Amino acid sequence: MGNFNFYGFWGTWLSETLTYFPISFLTLTAVLSAIDPNLEDAGLSMGASPGRVFRTVTLPLSTPGIANSILLLFAGSLADFATPLVLGGHSFPVLPTQAYLQITGLYDLRGGAALSFLLLLPAMAVYFLQRFWVGKKSYVTITGKAGSRSSYKRTGRFSEGILLAICLSLAAFILYLCSIIFWGALVKVWGVDNSLTLENFRYVFTHGRKALTDTLKIAAVATPLGGLMAVVVGFLVQRKTFRGNRVMEFVSMLNYALPGTAVGIAYVIAFNERPILLTGTMTILVAAYMFRYQAAGIRSVVASLHQIDRSMEEASASLGAGAARTFFRVTLPLIVPALLMGMRYLFIHCMTAISATIFLVSVRWSLLTTRILECMTELQFAQACAFSVVLILLVFVATALMVGLTRLATRRLSGEGGPT
Repeated sequence: MGNFNFYGFWGTWLSETLTYFPISFLTLTAVLSAIDPNLEDAGLSMGASPGRVFRTVTLPLSTPGIANSILLLFAGSLADFATPLVLGGHSFPVLPTQAYLQITGLYDLRGGAALSFLLLLPAMAVYFLQRFWVGKKSYVTITGKAGSRSSYKRTGRFSEGILLAICLSLAAFILYLCSIIFWGALVKVWGVDNSLTLENFRYVFTHGRKALTDTLKIAAVATPLGGLMAVVVGFLVQRKTFRGNRVMEFVSMLNYALPGTAVGIAYVIAFNERPILLTGTMTILVAAYMFRYQAAGIRSVVASLHQIDRSMEEASASLGAGAARTFFRVTLPLIVPALLMGMRYLFIHCMTAISATIFLVSVRWSLLTTRILECMTELQFAQACAFSVVLILLVFVATALMVGLTRLATRRLSGEGGPT
């Protein structure tokens, strides 16, 4: 252990695992909440063990969520440049960092674009593998006849103990990392003068106030717009058949699969001249966040729509309801958990992303993440930690609100929230 070096492959792998596993968690939560409990109860009532019910009922019905999670995780990790840039170093170079250095260090825009283009090849391979995996099978679990959860025992105490131990260990490790940041924000000079002070937070709310308000404004605008776009695109690619359907689905993943630096530079080149001059405005930041991070919402909506029986929409149409009324009264209420999951993911990235927007910020619009990067480059580690603490608290508060909305929507969907 004395020769263990956190920099390189292992540090990058661990950091990206902790960074991206919530994407899979959020996607699978929306999918699992929509599974008809009667299916699992039927297996248990026939004498099957909880483990067998999980393997033969729950896991197969979760395939759309698992497949879409893998696609999102692979594309996100493939395009990440910030983590490998900090932890990878020279011992573990990856394409996104090489493309970034090629553009910013050697000013070779074409070379950086060529390296970025190579990332599309594995992203396309995983996309088509996901399409083949899900295939033409039926994963319908929402038919309008869902029941409430019964009192059957789901798992044994031993299994529950193992799962609880794993979850607690992971949570403890994440809290340990967060505690280091909190400690760094409360000391005068990290590693030199560890006396406690609140001066770092005073610096954030004075010198960093503009970055704080600008980041919240951009996230507040981009989140609902991105959620709306995710619903529209997800519904079109999963429910409608038209020429270019699959092309549209794949194109919706392109911004997510490309390195953020390449996306940011592309926005600067595309919108730096009239007639569409957006450089330095809030619009270009909102657009960059929406079109890059809406992919999680789209994949979550697609996975949820896989579970909804088309006969419910057909019944509404046969009773005389138009397409718009059927969508708003039948389809949309059933995919609300997936929609809120996508909005949570988009909001979090609006608050924390930097790779795609590092080239788009200006004196008129500042971001918390760019201020953190500035503090790090100027060796103001305590101030960087204070900015990070404020950012973490804001994300937690917003996430808690969206979790409450998701649970409310899930209860109403399952019939536990009263008559609908």
